[in-house]
Amino acid sequence: MKPAGLVYPCEFPVKLFIRPDAAVEQRLESLVRSHLDAGAPLTVERRSSAKGNYLCLTLVFVARSEDHLLRITQAVREDPGVVLSL
Repeated sequence: MKPAGLVYPCEFPVKLFIRPDAAVEQRLESLVRSHLDAGAPLTVERRSSAKGNYLCLTLVFVARSEDHLLRITQAVREDPGVVLSL
């Protein structure tokens, strides 16, 4: 996926659907933070599915460039705990 029409730097949300697991949440948050500058803001929102089988984890960060954004989205998509990413 190549994001079109964005002006960098820009705030960008990544939605990840995972099975409820605190270790997976922490790993994904750490993974995104590892691609950000020290002290860069990262907002984390959590929403459980109606039956609680899945968790939607929304990570909002500032992408410095298209390359930066693509590195982060690819890294989280490749994590084995991610069921679906948007």
